[in-house]
Amino acid sequence: MHGDDDAPTQVPTSQRVIGVVKLLRPHQWVKNLLVFLAPILGQQIGSDSIALTGLWAFLSLSFVASAVYVLNDLIDVQADRLHPTKCHRPLASGLVPPRVAPVIVVGMLLAGFLTAYGLVEAIDYTYALASYFAVTTLYTFWLKRIVMVDALVLGGLFTLRIVMGSVATGVESSVWLLAFSMFIFTSIAFGKRFSELYKYQDVAADDERLKSLRRRGYEPTDLALVEMIGICTGMIAVLVMALYMNDAATDLYVYPQALWGVVLAVLYWVCNFWMMAHRGKVAEDAVKYIVLDRSSWISAAIVIISMMIAIWPFA
Repeated sequence: MHGDDDAPTQVPTSQRVIGVVKLLRPHQWVKNLLVFLAPILGQQIGSDSIALTGLWAFLSLSFVASAVYVLNDLIDVQADRLHPTKCHRPLASGLVPPRVAPVIVVGMLLAGFLTAYGLVEAIDYTYALASYFAVTTLYTFWLKRIVMVDALVLGGLFTLRIVMGSVATGVESSVWLLAFSMFIFTSIAFGKRFSELYKYQDVAADDERLKSLRRRGYEPTDLALVEMIGICTGMIAVLVMALYMNDAATDLYVYPQALWGVVLAVLYWVCNFWMMAHRGKVAEDAVKYIVLDRSSWISAAIVIISMMIAIWPFA
């Protein structure tokens, strides 16, 4: 199924539809829930207007993000066909013909920007969405091929999602939240790169499979350094959270001491994430791994319980 666009295929329509859905990567939309973070932490998510505006922002961002995912797969289709796991992606495998991809990209972009312009009252959000699209497009064509910069951009894009939620809903994001976000998501981005490098650590230097890796500026020998940087950025995120405890936390919470549960949960999660990565158990799709990982759910439960106690103490 790796032939060109004009080669005849016998893919059933139902499988083709499934392929298009996979191409849009709806499971990645979970990242866009970050637009709700500022209203939740600002304890304003209970407002119907803010919740609804957040929903429209989430959908518009998800549509545009899917357009970029499709564009990325179209650009990388030849390289993905040589990759041990990415060769199974819809375009690389031939499940969806590459000629269909531009139509999907345009359709998703129109859906995203029309939703933003028509349903999100803050016009600045539409500008922010355009900025998101510009940065992700730059990443697809250029930035992801610059060593280290690629991971920093990914971390920045996660943080941009939080800012976009603030712009859409009018609920300001604190500098503490943005700093924590930048470091924790940069750590996850380096975890993604580490998982890619892990697969190639025993591959011969002249192996053809290394071509896609080297196009990103990495070598298998970078494994230990990438791991170290990822762990350090994760620990800085924990430090930022701990320092927050001695600053603005007292302004929003009745019992801010309960937030130490959040600090401990994040510390546990970062340590466990990198322990699993070191053992080669973190998939290249780090977001999918995190969503399915039991320790992530345990950490999330501790965070939620700790924040509930901080807001509504039982004493």
